[in-house]
Amino acid sequence: MSNAIPRAAGMTLGLLLVAGCAGGGTLPPPTPVIDTIWSDRLPANAAPRRADWWRAFTDPVLDALVAHAIRASPDLQSAAVKIVQSQAQARLSSGGGAPQIGLTGGVNAVRIPPELAERLQRLDPVIIKDSLTVQASWEPDLWGKQVNAARADRLNALGAQASYEAALVSLLGDLASAYVTLRVLEARLVIAKTTEDVQAQAAALAAIRQREGRTALQDPAQAAANAAQARAQTGTLEAQLHQQRHALALLAGMTEGEIAPVLAAPGRIPVAPAAPDAGIPRDLLRDRPDVRAAEFAARAQFAKLKSARASLYPSFSLSGLLGFSATTIGASTLLDLFTWDKRAVAGGIAFNVPLFDRGRLVAQVRVQDAAVEQALLGYEKAVLAAQRDVLNALVQCDTAQQSIAALSDADEASGIALRIAMARYREGASDHRTLLSAELSDLAIRDARLQADGNVALGYIALNRALGAGPGAANLPDPLSPGIRARMTHRTHWGTLLPPAPPASPVTPESPQ
Repeated sequence: MSNAIPRAAGMTLGLLLVAGCAGGGTLPPPTPVIDTIWSDRLPANAAPRRADWWRAFTDPVLDALVAHAIRASPDLQSAAVKIVQSQAQARLSSGGGAPQIGLTGGVNAVRIPPELAERLQRLDPVIIKDSLTVQASWEPDLWGKQVNAARADRLNALGAQASYEAALVSLLGDLASAYVTLRVLEARLVIAKTTEDVQAQAAALAAIRQREGRTALQDPAQAAANAAQARAQTGTLEAQLHQQRHALALLAGMTEGEIAPVLAAPGRIPVAPAAPDAGIPRDLLRDRPDVRAAEFAARAQFAKLKSARASLYPSFSLSGLLGFSATTIGASTLLDLFTWDKRAVAGGIAFNVPLFDRGRLVAQVRVQDAAVEQALLGYEKAVLAAQRDVLNALVQCDTAQQSIAALSDADEASGIALRIAMARYREGASDHRTLLSAELSDLAIRDARLQADGNVALGYIALNRALGAGPGAANLPDPLSPGIRARMTHRTHWGTLLPPAPPASPVTPESPQ
């Protein structure tokens, strides 16, 4: 027996030394496939990146919609709540490997029959007992099971933050694109109504000329068909405008009645500044929040795998107890609770060696191993998708700039032709039909130019979205809306766990930055 204790202590010390190697170690970083430079042509005059890229449009209405969307978007609010949840889970698991110490105490009273108390000497019918006990237990994390489980929760918390930022990037891109599309449709609708009036004049003129016998029989029919087509185009644009307004209201987290006064005043198509510098593809690993979220997910899953592997090895736990108790039996009193002679001491060690359930534990390891491979593949897919998004945005920006350059020349030439046609018509050198044809040609080019202006703005939005811009901008609203914050604080009474909320502000167009 005298040799057994030193052997057990030596074995325990050896296991603790091995635990220092088994539980630690860094997680291997994923190795994504990524290009070194962009293969597509970069913008000629790229500007420095800015987090608040939508404010570069200097559009107060867009700024107001963005501010309200961040406060009211259900998807973004759900992502913000997940941050609070994951951080609480990380705090919960961070103390799993520490010794557990508890303090218990109590007072109990027992009444026995009086005749039994009379038979026993110096015994009262009512016996009172009090106790005070401190209990402690500790399971050393020999193989890193608890360490890696806590590490996985911390990585999940970082992933939740990155997922929120990814949702913010997506919301900003969708909202700005919907707003630009709305303004383009509004401008095109004005052109369409003017075209409809011109086509109606052309149809009336063709009918007059046909009655006078100065045109072919099919000309009035063709002019009437063109007028009807113009009316149909106007109706189509009006329907698209209403649908786009509804989509914008949904993205902003507003009802139709709430967004109507915000969009009541006529607005222009936002003018895009110079495209941001795309940098190098490897920057996406740091700048794209969805890529970072996928990386955190892969690292967290690897930590879960190491935690599952630790379940295959033996474990042991230590426990101890120190308590005091006193009763009113005999000459004892309850104040004897603080007497050292009334102490009770206990201690022990317990071992756990997986034997018959090892097959189940091995299966759990294989499940986690497959999940690691899936997470790595998801990370690689996120990196490839990020590169694709940037390349597509670069092509979109370049194509839009080329189109706007060509349409600028066409718009200038069409304006000259229209002015010449109007001058010749006033001088009597040409008829009304020639003037109407020039007007229709000029309106068509102006309509194409409006679409090109919108495409330039949309390309600017797409490139900023592809680069992951948006998080980190100054003066962003609080991630958690006041309503959700109030409900969570009321349910948990732990308001200190949530960051302070700024005062709510009404939805009004902000002044240009």
